[in-house]
Amino acid sequence: MAQLLKSYNLLERGCGMGKWLSGLRVAVWACALVILAAPAVSAELYELTESEVMELEKFGAADVSLFGIKLGDSEAKVKDNLIKIKIPGVRVDVQDVFVMLFDKRSPSNAMAGVRLMDGKVDYIFITQRFAHLAAGVFRLVLRGEGIDEARKLLGKEEFAEDQTTFTKLNYKGGALVILFSGRDITVEFNAGV
Repeated sequence: MAQLLKSYNLLERGCGMGKWLSGLRVAVWACALVILAAPAVSAELYELTESEVMELEKFGAADVSLFGIKLGDSEAKVKDNLIKIKIPGVRVDVQDVFVMLFDKRSPSNAMAGVRLMDGKVDYIFITQRFAHLAAGVFRLVLRGEGIDEARKLLGKEEFAEDQTTFTKLNYKGGALVILFSGRDITVEFNAGV
């Protein structure tokens, strides 16, 4: 047995097995670090009613959720998260391809909603009426005084569309749009242009 161990040690040194095992240990450690760091690097879900994120770079339109609903979610998930459950102070109404959320205190216009196309959510919006439920940077945008304040909060837009009745500030390739129509402000999230 002692001779076998001695032969193995000589073979290990002679074949570079020690270096190979050392390299394998380093590779395993590197993989473990990558696996542990990956969730921290990837974007987190930005829940419009909870997340206090203030920087636009920290999330994309695909990371935004409205009461747990995000772009690409199925119609079944929309039914479960928005239609079937009762959200305190919110009335839900289905209008054609839209699921609209109204504030029960003043239900004149929708405060938020999603659009379903081909059985999937392709559009999420929130309006000024949603400001009391919003968190983070969008609470400030919805409560803001206009275009200049939105630019201070979000930075310079990638491109703008000015019409006589509205102005659109487009961010993230058009996947995030801030729409100003008179005194009304709407934030839109979509799959992009």
